[in-house]
Amino acid sequence: MTRSLSLGCALASVFALASACSSGEPGDPSASAGTSGSAGAGTQAGTSAGGTGAGSTSVSGSATGGSATSTAGTASGGSAGQATAGSGGASGGTAGGGGSGGAGLTPYNGPFTCSMYIGAYLSMEWWNAGFEDGVDGDKWQLKWHHHGHITEWAKPDSPFWADTGNPNDDSQGSPIQSACKTNSTAPDRIVFLAITWALTTQEAWVKDLKASVANIKAKYPSVKRVDLMTMIRCPNNMQCNPNQMYGVADSDTNAQHQDCQVPKYADDAIAQVIAEDPGYLALGPQFEMTMCNPSHDGAHMTGTDNGITADKIAAFYAAKP
Repeated sequence: MTRSLSLGCALASVFALASACSSGEPGDPSASAGTSGSAGAGTQAGTSAGGTGAGSTSVSGSATGGSATSTAGTASGGSAGQATAGSGGASGGTAGGGGSGGAGLTPYNGPFTCSMYIGAYLSMEWWNAGFEDGVDGDKWQLKWHHHGHITEWAKPDSPFWADTGNPNDDSQGSPIQSACKTNSTAPDRIVFLAITWALTTQEAWVKDLKASVANIKAKYPSVKRVDLMTMIRCPNNMQCNPNQMYGVADSDTNAQHQDCQVPKYADDAIAQVIAEDPGYLALGPQFEMTMCNPSHDGAHMTGTDNGITADKIAAFYAAKP
């Protein structure tokens, strides 16, 4: 694939259930839930509370001991920090205490024959800035819609799900861009942009995220793994647009009310949804812009940052073919 002429890493928030990335590198999305090396923390099932005993593990790579992978979560969470991988630790979290929630499960890690990014106009901008130069372009495709927000993907009958039409027209579908050479209509991995400025509570986000994931499962039964990814954040997740107005009637369609700042309730909702389906969902790479867009045009990046982002996301997934 050719590089378009159009045009660091950080997990800006430490999720309650999601792993943080180290300096200079994004967190592995297979560590979608569970804390990095925290004692007694539940792995992959994303326990919100853990023990303080030794021997806990983290799927992203244990900082203090234990295996880097978890194969089974224990049903009991009473003994403090047991060395068994996936143990919930003392008093157990949402999965550790009762052994529910898919403790110890991890999504399929590939290799994948066709990975599809489902996103919005923002996604198309960095994709066309060179993303396919850094991955096997024959195994990646993009499905984007200008207003590809979770409020729309949550609708099973949304026209956005169609693979034909004009992606800039809300009454039409989202054609596949740069289709995979094989299995284009049956991708086995999806990276899903979780974005909306209209919803302003964790509960509302969780509802529409779950509905979006349910629609992916129904429409693409071939998919073995879905990475949930936020938009590219403002530097240090600060407020870049002084006119941002989240939660108003036109906040999902008026770029002047949008910003690249990802609220905590959005991060928490993503972590919660992943924790409830850890064998299928994972956290996608989380990156920041190097600078605010001087035009304050919503969450749109500068041409330079689109290129930088394309290279970073490509490098992340090139290591996870």
